[in-house]
Amino acid sequence: MEAQKKIWCDKDEHSHYELFADFNKWLEGEEGELLRNQYGLDEFSQPSKAFYAGDKEAYDQAFGVYRKERRHEALSETFLKEQCGDNHWFDRNSDRFGQLLQCMLDGTVVPFIGAGISVSGGFPSWEKHLREQGRTANISTEHIDTLLANGQYEKIIEEIEHGLGQDVFIQEIRDVFSRTGSISDVIWRVSELFTNTLITTNYDRLIEQAFENGAEDPYQIINGLQAMQKPDENKVTIIKLHGDIKNPKQCILSKNQYDQAYGCNALDMTRPIPKLLSYYYQNSSLLFLGCSLNNDRTLQVFQEVKNELGDRELPQHFSIEQAPEEEAELAERNAYLAKLGITAIWFEKERFDFVENILRVAKNELRYRGIALKPKQDELERPATENNIKLDLDLSHFLKDFVDLMPIMYWLHRRVPKAETGKYLHAMQVVFHAHSIFTEQTHAHLLHGLDHVLRAISNNAKFDGYSHGKLSVAFHSFQQYLFEADERNYLDKNFDWNFQELLKIPKAQFEELITAKNDNNPDYHAIRLIVALLKQGLSQLDSPDGFCELSEAVNTEFSDYLNIAMLSKLGLITPDRLDDLYTGDINDLCKDAWDHFDQPMRIGFIQHVKYQLLRLKAA
Repeated sequence: MEAQKKIWCDKDEHSHYELFADFNKWLEGEEGELLRNQYGLDEFSQPSKAFYAGDKEAYDQAFGVYRKERRHEALSETFLKEQCGDNHWFDRNSDRFGQLLQCMLDGTVVPFIGAGISVSGGFPSWEKHLREQGRTANISTEHIDTLLANGQYEKIIEEIEHGLGQDVFIQEIRDVFSRTGSISDVIWRVSELFTNTLITTNYDRLIEQAFENGAEDPYQIINGLQAMQKPDENKVTIIKLHGDIKNPKQCILSKNQYDQAYGCNALDMTRPIPKLLSYYYQNSSLLFLGCSLNNDRTLQVFQEVKNELGDRELPQHFSIEQAPEEEAELAERNAYLAKLGITAIWFEKERFDFVENILRVAKNELRYRGIALKPKQDELERPATENNIKLDLDLSHFLKDFVDLMPIMYWLHRRVPKAETGKYLHAMQVVFHAHSIFTEQTHAHLLHGLDHVLRAISNNAKFDGYSHGKLSVAFHSFQQYLFEADERNYLDKNFDWNFQELLKIPKAQFEELITAKNDNNPDYHAIRLIVALLKQGLSQLDSPDGFCELSEAVNTEFSDYLNIAMLSKLGLITPDRLDDLYTGDINDLCKDAWDHFDQPMRIGFIQHVKYQLLRLKAA
């Protein structure tokens, strides 16, 4: 008996047996009968364990066949080959699934859950619900179908409200979506794979139900209208983009409400929902599940961001969706999604159970690959000290923010060569462009102004119309900040400011403001950095033929700003040059991040950063 215990240990990898639970279950079920007979396993009480321990080579070979078959089945090999005549689209599916797995391993994937997922839990699709509401409002089915075919959902709601009245419309919403649904396999799978942040346009409570595991307050709901609310790092964050059925009057339903949330005549990217969507589109790999992905407001935000950023590399986004029956339609749909930066993984039309199947295979693949990725147990179990970095093992709340900082961290307290000035300023702009835990202590008007100053002075060496537009936006933001601080400002002046004025006026205003040297003011270091950047802009204005050398003040002020952020968020004081012994590996990664800035992220880079931060925590 004692000898048997020694068999199942880490040294001979028998502890990995549980990682193949899906294969072991299959092997001991009806489908595994032929294999069991082939190897004479039925005489054992636990055939799969006997097979694993007794003939590991044969076990691995059988597992390899099983693994390939499950993956090919989930990725609709047979259907795609029959529809298209060869393996062209299946091969695309297989490659894209591998890309999705890598992003999941890197911890960058955020699921974006649409109404199609709620259908599996017993709720009607949004189209079906609108048809039912239209009938109640005595609107012809043909007319509703025409509007649906054209994607005019908001127009339908507007007409229904005109017929029923908003109160009746909301009551029907409450009646249908407030009941307790059944948690389907796909919802369970989502809750297993993603325990950090989830985004949904659904009003129902299926996702919340899946996370109700008996723990006290296991999740945090963020309503889209308060979209920039800070996530609680100790809870699952569920962002209900268009509202929660518990508060139906706060749900975004009508065209008027959509206009208020997204902008009336055009998108207003400063409003909470577009701002949040922009942040996740630029900083995460979104995985769309049960989403129609037609020309709705959400996609309009993504397209606006993509247009504004031009050729800048964005994270890869994914959609699991049903394939059109005709190959020409499939190619057209594929191109439409690709233009939005979305990579489609296809499944057989009307076989919505394949969504769960693909996610299940993804979960198993991550488990198999996890064997080689698990940190050594002794590195994770070292006792904590008061000086440890205040860093939870789940780093995904700030990991992408930290990666954005790394190219600039490489130059901390170092002279930046003239040839690298433009790239350095561009890298800094990335940090200040979207919400980050390292910038959230700074006033929103200062952040907005910082972003646009950096856009102006990093775009090109010669100031042009683009630069003037961005500096004008920054100038207005700075005047708003000064107005709210009850300081001298030009908020009510609508002059046509020239470049010199756009740079010199706020520089002088902020220099007056910091003479008191109020280090306790969280905006103090941001303002010092703004002054340094405005001075850099004035120098650049006199050097239109090329970027001038980066002022030492810019690097110094940013370093001080970052020190405060690191100390408050991670309990970490950034060392000079980041080359202390215990940060040597991080310093190497910062150099790598700088060398590959604005290029596609290397496979496994985020995972490598995460591992090094885990080591820092364990140190």
